[in-house]
Amino acid sequence: MFNFSFFAFKKRIKCIFKDYCFRFNCFMTILNYIKPVEYLIDWYFNKEFTMQYNSTVGNWTGLTPAGLITASQFNEDKFDVEQRKAEKQLTSGTTPFISSCKAFHNKTRYVYDFYPEHILVTWYLNGQEVTEGVTISEVMTNGDCTYQVHSYLECTPILKDRVTCTVEHVSLKEPKSSYWGEDRQDHFTGGVCALIFGALTLSLGLIYYRRKTSDPNLSGSL
Repeated sequence: MFNFSFFAFKKRIKCIFKDYCFRFNCFMTILNYIKPVEYLIDWYFNKEFTMQYNSTVGNWTGLTPAGLITASQFNEDKFDVEQRKAEKQLTSGTTPFISSCKAFHNKTRYVYDFYPEHILVTWYLNGQEVTEGVTISEVMTNGDCTYQVHSYLECTPILKDRVTCTVEHVSLKEPKSSYWGEDRQDHFTGGVCALIFGALTLSLGLIYYRRKTSDPNLSGSL
């Protein structure tokens, strides 16, 4: 299994008074793009690692005699339990929103409002990854702790081609895809249905008109 980690959120707080020093390390560990994020808090007292919070386990674990006592108190505190859940929710990620701007030769996808900034956008043509003609912008900040990125594909597809844009992000349980060929096929099908309906209506109108002009009784009854 492919695993990797990065610091999506890291914070150190030092409070020194008299001869005591506390330090808290908060960070996120990402196992892969599919599995959930793991939220950890390391608690140090006088440079000694005393206890740790692990979101996968769902509670604090004491590592020293003093840490065992404090961890037990925190685990029994309903407010602390809910606070840690909220912290993980706020720091683990925001699901990206995908919008499109489509011209015949240029396929564009705008990916908005995702966090953290690490994201992968991939283009496929009929199931095969496309690397030529692909341009992707730098990840840009929205100014509210979320990010956006733009990706462009230059190609000239034919009617049967299926162009797919796939986004992979830690906040997604599985890759999110949008399809250019699917949208176009829907529009094409709708247009054909409209033409058939129009032709049918016109034919019925002509048949009725001919019957009306050729049958005096039908004309007199109107």
